[in-house]
Amino acid sequence: MNFFDSYDKLKKSIPIPSVQITNLESCDLVDYTHHSKNCYQTFVVLNSERCMYVDDCGMNKDVVDSILCAFSELCYESVDSLNCYNCAFLNKCHGCRDSQFCFMCNNCSDCFGCVALTNKQYCIFNKQYSKDEYFKEIKKLKQQNPEFILSKLHGIKKDVPIPASTQQNNENCPYGDFINNSKNTYWAFDTFWAENSGYLFLSGKIRDSWDITYGGGGGGKQALESYSERCYEVSGGGGLYECFFTDHCSNCSNCFYSSRLRNCTDCFGCVGLNNKQYCVLNNQLTKEEYQKTVAFYKKELGWQH
Repeated sequence: MNFFDSYDKLKKSIPIPSVQITNLESCDLVDYTHHSKNCYQTFVVLNSERCMYVDDCGMNKDVVDSILCAFSELCYESVDSLNCYNCAFLNKCHGCRDSQFCFMCNNCSDCFGCVALTNKQYCIFNKQYSKDEYFKEIKKLKQQNPEFILSKLHGIKKDVPIPASTQQNNENCPYGDFINNSKNTYWAFDTFWAENSGYLFLSGKIRDSWDITYGGGGGGKQALESYSERCYEVSGGGGLYECFFTDHCSNCSNCFYSSRLRNCTDCFGCVGLNNKQYCVLNNQLTKEEYQKTVAFYKKELGWQH
């Protein structure tokens, strides 16, 4: 029996939890939700509070009916938006507050039905108003049928060029979309704080890593300081260092071909272990036995060293 046959047999022998959750308080009907509090029906959510019906979100408070949003508060029905406050019906907005029905706006406040504006305030359908005029018009618009507002918004969107890639505060990130605060990153999507990495999807806080999905920094109080580094072929997981071909592992280092490990180091072909070191196919070894066994399997798998 070769390594992959043994690893596959091991994975099938260990029950998979019905939900993937970590360090939750008063959260109901959630999955893949970690380090969060008072959340309901959230999926793939990290470090959030009082959120409902959200997916692929992190670092939010009081966000409802949203997807791909982060670092936001008091937002409703928003998509691909970051660092927003008290907003509703946003799409690809960054750093906005007290705004509604906006698309691709940056650092705007008190805007309504606007498209591709930057550093603006008191605008309605891309037209500038005084503060008093703005709030008078908003009072009228709130009595309008939503279809009227959306038709006006779509009309403006047709006349505004849409960039092929939405990026913020990046350096040398030539390909991808919705990349933020990153450097030397290639072919990334919905990614933030990535450096010298590539082929990323829904990942953040990551350095010198390739082929990562749903990966990056760890959760909890140290989420903003934690990174994943020198990783390859990772699906799900955070706080990793030099981990290859892993899924759903957290706070691990030097782990390979492993699944659902927590706080482990120097593990090869392991599944469902916590706080372990020098294990191969879930068998505990000495350091010398581990190094010898791993060298044997790496040779079998065609590793060049």
